[in-house]
Amino acid sequence: MSEVKMTALVRLGLIVILTLPLVAFHGFVGWHKAFSSHAELVLHTAWTAHLPEMLGKAIGWLEMGLAIALLAALFRPHLARMGAIACAAFVVLEAISLLTHQVMGDGAPALQNVVSILVTALLGWLYAQRAAAAR
Repeated sequence: MSEVKMTALVRLGLIVILTLPLVAFHGFVGWHKAFSSHAELVLHTAWTAHLPEMLGKAIGWLEMGLAIALLAALFRPHLARMGAIACAAFVVLEAISLLTHQVMGDGAPALQNVVSILVTALLGWLYAQRAAAAR
């Protein structure tokens, strides 16, 4: 398998372009899951509305924590591996979200989850490349 070579500056540019919206999105929805009422979650088709309330709130806190970890990895290159791990965790959460929405038939668009999974996986790969280059 051939290895994709890119300059550190191009990689950093892509990381910045992808990290900031991802952090904003997961920070917002994490906050929403952690602090909104069940009725509000149902109104906005949050997948955690289908879970026990405490588990849904814990997932919201997890999302906010992962968003902070991803932001730290952006500004601290030596934390790039943590950024890759945070992206992997987000991919898992998005996959669970996609599955939950489809099983529950709550009307949430699957395309949003699919695009988020693909973009987050790309970002995780970029962070892994950054971590490897730092070694």
